[in-house]
Amino acid sequence: MRKARRLWSIVLFVALLMQTLGISVAAQESTDVTISSDVSTLASSTNYGLPANTKDGLIFHAWNWSFDNITNNIPAIAAAGYKSIQTSPIQGTKEGTMDGSKWWLLYQPINFDIGNAQLGSRDQFKRLCEEAEKYGISIIVDVVANHTANAGGGNLEYTPAYNVDPSIRNNPNFWHEFRGVDNWNERWPVTHLGIRLPDLNTSNQELQDKIIGFLNDAVSLGADGFRFDAAKHIELPDDPGGSNFWPRVLGSLNNKQNLYIYGEVLQGGADAYSKYANYMGLTTSYYGDAIRHSVGFNSSKNVNNAKDFNANGVNPSKLVTWVESHDSYANDGNESTYMNDWHIKMGWAIIASRAQTTSLFFNRPAGGGKFASSLGTPGNNLWQDADIVAVNKFHNAMVGQGEHLRTQGNEIMLVERGNKGMTMVNLGGDASINSDTNLANGTYTNKATGGGTFTVSNGKITGNIGGGKIAVLYEAAPNAPEISINQSEGEFYSDSLAVTINYTGASNASYTLNNGSPTSFSSGSTVTLGAGAAYGTTFLLKVTAGQTTKTYTFTKSDPNAALIIHYYKPSSWGTPNIYYYDDSVTPTTIGKAWPGTAMQNEGNGWYSATIAGWSKAKIIFNSNGNQAPGASQPGYQVSGEKWIKDGTIYPNNPDVTIPTISIDKPEGTFNSDSLDVTISYQGANNATYTLNGAAPVSFTSGTKITIGAGDADGSTYTLNVTASNSGTNTTKTYSFTKQLPNTESFTVHFYKPDNWGTPNIYFYDESVSPKKENAAWPGTAMQDEGNGWYSYTISGWDKANVIFNSNGQQTPGASQAGYLVTANSWVKDGVVSNTAPEQNNTLVPVTFNIQNATTNVGQNIYITGNIAELGNWSPQNAVGPASSTNYPTWTLTINLPAGATIEFKAIKKDGSNNVVWESGQNHSFTVNASNPIVEFNFNN
Repeated sequence: MRKARRLWSIVLFVALLMQTLGISVAAQESTDVTISSDVSTLASSTNYGLPANTKDGLIFHAWNWSFDNITNNIPAIAAAGYKSIQTSPIQGTKEGTMDGSKWWLLYQPINFDIGNAQLGSRDQFKRLCEEAEKYGISIIVDVVANHTANAGGGNLEYTPAYNVDPSIRNNPNFWHEFRGVDNWNERWPVTHLGIRLPDLNTSNQELQDKIIGFLNDAVSLGADGFRFDAAKHIELPDDPGGSNFWPRVLGSLNNKQNLYIYGEVLQGGADAYSKYANYMGLTTSYYGDAIRHSVGFNSSKNVNNAKDFNANGVNPSKLVTWVESHDSYANDGNESTYMNDWHIKMGWAIIASRAQTTSLFFNRPAGGGKFASSLGTPGNNLWQDADIVAVNKFHNAMVGQGEHLRTQGNEIMLVERGNKGMTMVNLGGDASINSDTNLANGTYTNKATGGGTFTVSNGKITGNIGGGKIAVLYEAAPNAPEISINQSEGEFYSDSLAVTINYTGASNASYTLNNGSPTSFSSGSTVTLGAGAAYGTTFLLKVTAGQTTKTYTFTKSDPNAALIIHYYKPSSWGTPNIYYYDDSVTPTTIGKAWPGTAMQNEGNGWYSATIAGWSKAKIIFNSNGNQAPGASQPGYQVSGEKWIKDGTIYPNNPDVTIPTISIDKPEGTFNSDSLDVTISYQGANNATYTLNGAAPVSFTSGTKITIGAGDADGSTYTLNVTASNSGTNTTKTYSFTKQLPNTESFTVHFYKPDNWGTPNIYFYDESVSPKKENAAWPGTAMQDEGNGWYSYTISGWDKANVIFNSNGQQTPGASQAGYLVTANSWVKDGVVSNTAPEQNNTLVPVTFNIQNATTNVGQNIYITGNIAELGNWSPQNAVGPASSTNYPTWTLTINLPAGATIEFKAIKKDGSNNVVWESGQNHSFTVNASNPIVEFNFNN
């Protein structure tokens, strides 16, 4: 009963909200009750001014919040200006405690599955992602891939917990040595030994596949990015004992181009910091420490300490900054634990106002004391503080603008963004501001709580700022266009559905249906979907007004379709009721009011109900105050016909013996003229099979049939087998394709390392059963082609995985899959290509013409980029200065390696090494002697 009250409380809340907004609530005359009107579009139509890209926004770290608590707070989080929400780790945990002081349990996973006792289930995570998408918010998942939970302290620190997934715990190839890091200044121990936890062998590809599967499962549910915990401790390809973990795992992610990925690479010791930037964004622990000191925590105040990111020359666009992290707050060292709210606000005003970096706001636990609140509950409310929100909105309004940092003494910093806006941070007493500025002339009103106005005239900004206050100055962009429709997404049960589309804030709009051609329309127009279409047809309605695009999905469903549910009731229950609802749509659709509908007695303890017009639902059974699932738990998710007994959902009656069917050959291709297949069954009295739709043939278990004899290469076969007993039947379908052996060949060329002798080639194919291989390890010696190249021709195979080896050395490394080749291939330095690599070490003089690069007195233009010749993104090693003969066009010629694809930016730098970076994306260019000139505008 408590479950029903909870659901109805949500319904009543939404109804009251709609009345407040002047929206009517109507009940349909049928037995199903649906809250009508535009609730589904109410949230998503609100304009929060969030950036389009995750990287350009701010991250709210909902530390220890449950999925449901995050879901319930998404409107407030969006309104506060956060583009992304970072969850705590979502993997299974070794204990179910909710004690806040045991937060570390979430960082000691036992598997690579979604859901745990502290945060919630896989289904609740999916609902969180779906709700976040409505508000344009990205969900970033904290991932623990370096280690698992341990069995305890002391000598058990490096022993896996007893309840770690057995497929991981019992596989010796999945583990590094069970001991701790003994030298923090060398990469091998940092990446191969433990950090007081059992260390996973992340080079193992079978383990990598588990991790890839987990990550892609999260993506399929709606995750928009990942933070990799302890990324510093997972090896890079060029580390001692390195592996392909990062390129392979990240390269295998679905929708990777749209995911935001960063790693925890704590600076210090053998951190290989800049190398990780080739694969992901990076945390900036040194900068976090500098920010805390700059605002006066455990140090004298000095805003000048907040200028340098201290990030080993890594481009700022790859950095994630914070005032504090969950580690600096919660670890035993108490690095930031005793900061007060003022310190946090001042530090946040500095980092979140800056350009290019992505800033993370850590939400501390609520209440008094370090761990006052339990796991799963929301933290304190500082994230909603008016000054914090003002800075967030400033950040979002300034996307794409460059930055200029100015200081007035040691206690005032001015963060200027292009010529659009400025944040002032005053750590001292009341002060008068009189500073150079690039802002346009005019009067600017402070959007933070400190109030006041500031005047800009002829390159100077003047005004007064209160002691310990923040000033946020900019003109807000106009509201983005808003789009709404009059129908709820999801299933409809009529032949057609009329959808009325409205928009505001745009002069024109268009829509597409199922990705067809755009159709222009005026606000209030109606689009009709589904007329004459088959049941099950899905319609994707995409509406664009100005810069705003929204997508709605509808499915035409059979009104005569029904859910059929069978329930085996507990012996102490009376006749059970069935209560059903569907929360996959907005608003939630609810069947009959609690306690629902009485079920029909089928005998032998079974009861049934038919729910007409529903293709899926969540189900709760109840009788005389009892219910299953329990109070506050989601209902059983069902579709079609299902049997539920003792909490388990079955596709068939579990009390009836189900016939089983098997064959002795794997499905797929066979390479001979014919294939003999033996069909067996158990638990049946009779059976039949059909081949490619022919008449059924009765048979007894163990019968052998032959397929393919004399048929053409490429012929396909569908074998349907049905086995029956007095209670039920089972049908299985098997598919085969006749594929005669390939007589073609291809040649593999390999450039051997200098310290190798003549290389051997070992190749195999695991896509067939049994596995094929050319010869036992180490394979066959290759032929010398000269200039370091060796070759071998593979005949009669259409593909192969190849491993090269010589005198105990091999590539790819041990326990890694061979390079996959399907045609003539060249393999050099781990790169496989279909054409011979160029043997070219020549340098090409490339001339860069940087246009519209206006500078102040003392500034010059330099080029920096991602290769050594361009300084590896270090402003100190940037190439220049360029010539300004044709000012504001600057010219610089640099010798670069032919064929190299480079990324680069221009920077402005003065004699004091103050640097102004270009805004926006990196420029890219492939060095070519026939086209050695690069021209681009300096992005201010």
